[in-house]
Amino acid sequence: MQVNGNYSGEYILNGQDKKDLNVIIERMEQADKDRDQMHMDIKFIKENMFNPHKGLWAETKQNSQFRENATKWRSIVGTGVVGLLFKQIYDIFSS
Repeated sequence: MQVNGNYSGEYILNGQDKKDLNVIIERMEQADKDRDQMHMDIKFIKENMFNPHKGLWAETKQNSQFRENATKWRSIVGTGVVGLLFKQIYDIFSS
């Protein structure tokens, strides 16, 4: 409030101003709680995705490794089966 051109630093609040101020304070407190909750949620998601031992990243690495190993074994077994098939066909025609 200004008195004779000087700022006295005092405010006169009516009932509505007090209610508005309380609403603003409550919203700020709720925003702080929401921010803390979001921080915890993001930390949880980050831990579950990028933890090198248990997270989604680890599962993806294990899946990729399994696929590479399965492809190698399929190639080896497939070559053996095709070889046996040709041997059987050759034996049928050579007898």
